Amino acid sequence: MFKKNPYTLYIVSTPIGNLEDMTFRAVRVLKEATLILAEDTRHSKVLLEHYGISTKTESYHDFNKEKVTPKYVEYLKNTGDIALVCDAGTPGIADPAFNLVRAAKQEQIPVRAIPGANALLTALVTCGFATDKFRFENFSPKKSAQRKHLLQKLKDSGDSTLIFYASPHNLVKFLNEIKEVYGEVKVALMRELTKKFEEHLIGTPSELLEHYKNSNPKGEFVLLINKIENGEWRIENGER
Repeated sequence: MFKKNPYTLYIVSTPIGNLEDMTFRAVRVLKEATLILAEDTRHSKVLLEHYGISTKTESYHDFNKEKVTPKYVEYLKNTGDIALVCDAGTPGIADPAFNLVRAAKQEQIPVRAIPGANALLTALVTCGFATDKFRFENFSPKKSAQRKHLLQKLKDSGDSTLIFYASPHNLVKFLNEIKEVYGEVKVALMRELTKKFEEHLIGTPSELLEHYKNSNPKGEFVLLINKIENGEWRIENGER
């Protein structure tokens, strides 16, 4: 038998760069919740102060999730609503929110999403690659052998577009590995999405490597591989 719980866990999406991408509903829920959980309270403080949100905030991240999840489940049972945010975008994608959501569901605590910005979907719908079949692989592995193994495994999958969060520190190596496994396939590097210096770099691995020959990649990247189409190099940038 289903039981009713008076309190709710809200999964609140926040901007991935541009603060104007905050929704009215997200602001209201963050103000009305009894407690906000954030990956980095110092980072989230900028957003909360911008919108005049003074709700009590505590940390919930990869390093404490196992220890504190039971405490917040009890909080939801007995004390009040919790709004969970990540550093940017939609909680639960490449961050620890899943752990609390799963625990809440197991205790039949209502979980509601407040939709909003998301880096992987923002990149997908603006890069011009196929959107009917895609696969998100989270952050690319740190080791070269692991990245090449993953690329080889994905080579024969039925997905048209592959999506990764990519670190600028190993981006050049990753492009070389894509070239080695896939050849001169079309790749999109969507950098600093929604921010002032947003940049779309689309071309073959060789063209992108040439672009970074005399400069190091900087910023936050979403990397997409178009497995079904090749095309011409182009670059788009500028203030939004």
